[in-house]
Amino acid sequence: MKEMIYQTICPGCGIGCGLYIRKNAEGKLSIDHMKSSPVNLGKLCRFGMKLPYYYAKENNAVNQVNASNADVETAIKTAVEILKDADSSSTALLSVGNTTNEEQMAFTKLAATLSTVVQTGVSSECLNMPEASLAEIEKAKRIVLFIDPYAQYPLIVRRLLTAKKNGASIVAVGTQPLNLADETLDLKPGQYDELKLDRESLIIADMHPNSDIKLAKNILVLAQKTGAKIQFMRSFMNSFGTGLSVNQENKMFGLAELVEDIELGNIRTLVVLDSDPIELMPDNEAAIEALKKLDKLIVISSRSSPVTELANIVIATEPVYSKAGTFLNAEGKLLKNSGTGKAGVDALSLLNAGIGGKAFTYDEMNYLVLKAIEAQKENRSVAAECAASDNGISSPKVLKGKYELKYLYNPFMWFDQKDDNDFVLLNRNTVRKLGLRKGGYVNMKSDRGELKMRFRVEALPDGLVLTAKKLPVATGTSTIISMERC
Repeated sequence: MKEMIYQTICPGCGIGCGLYIRKNAEGKLSIDHMKSSPVNLGKLCRFGMKLPYYYAKENNAVNQVNASNADVETAIKTAVEILKDADSSSTALLSVGNTTNEEQMAFTKLAATLSTVVQTGVSSECLNMPEASLAEIEKAKRIVLFIDPYAQYPLIVRRLLTAKKNGASIVAVGTQPLNLADETLDLKPGQYDELKLDRESLIIADMHPNSDIKLAKNILVLAQKTGAKIQFMRSFMNSFGTGLSVNQENKMFGLAELVEDIELGNIRTLVVLDSDPIELMPDNEAAIEALKKLDKLIVISSRSSPVTELANIVIATEPVYSKAGTFLNAEGKLLKNSGTGKAGVDALSLLNAGIGGKAFTYDEMNYLVLKAIEAQKENRSVAAECAASDNGISSPKVLKGKYELKYLYNPFMWFDQKDDNDFVLLNRNTVRKLGLRKGGYVNMKSDRGELKMRFRVEALPDGLVLTAKKLPVATGTSTIISMERC
């Protein structure tokens, strides 16, 4: 096999950074920068640079039926039999956006035949949050950050630095000071007027399956009151494409609600498309236990992950970089893959036809995607119905001798990928109080057990511990722990 070069985008988040994937004759992958990409101008974050590991052959999904390898025809036939017998009222489909628009559209067709909808892991009340373009970051006079761009969306840091060079002031809202921010303000929603925003201001926050919806609503109200623009960043490569294809008139549940419905027995059959609820939920063990209560779990995926190990059926598709298809990034740009693989759309077509719907082709799905994008441009409106919630998103009270361990979500966490940043962040007072030594370890304990971790000192409030890595002692995005020196 001669060397193959694929023009694609990074699956790390919704920014949609362009890059080239090289695949040599032995199947080894490497990354080339794409200087012509309008989104990232050839730059990549740490996650993008580690894509050869993410896409490594051993991480590719394999067709399976009841934990045994099978050919794709058998996997699809068995899935059809399951879906024919499934009760539509207790069947759910989940896709957060980790594949092409065309596969998302095909998944929506399958949902319609099953008389259900595709769930995106985000509540319907926040699906249509207004969006500014990434380019507007550089033009804003005042920027308010509800995210940590260094850890979560590194490729917007250069835009923020350009904004500062152009005279913008930057405010970080939260407890952790950011190097590029002129000031950091720890504010509750009732204090947001102190931000002094106007029509030349820009708010940058994010929206993902574990976001605080009350906080998002309050941010939206802040923008409505002040005229400021908003950029809600998304954590998955094609979150916008997924939102475009789903039927938004139907009730969309947050991921936690979906898992709760599984636990209660309201959902008996789950079909997921390139989305792993185990990786997505903050508590991996709780998600595993919930999924074990399903009667049937069908996974359509390009990559092997914890959910494929639990699945009754795995229908494998080619790696995302080699798929034919398009993506919508965080600012609504239509981005294209150079790949030609259509296994995902073809499998969904066979599933749909098998349960009584119509077969379809990739070209038909591509036409529907482009038509939907055009309609969105013509009818783009701001969904501003979210009302202000109560003031008061307050941090949990931490008992004496206890600490609050909080997740700082980033691409490595969403996909449970290996990361060299294997440490937690503590403040200097905590380090002194525990008698920790430079280069040493801290022992963290929760109801889940204990874990020894390296640490780094940051300017944080007393009692707060931050992690950009999923930890087995955590039971959610926020966990009360105790700590001691190892």
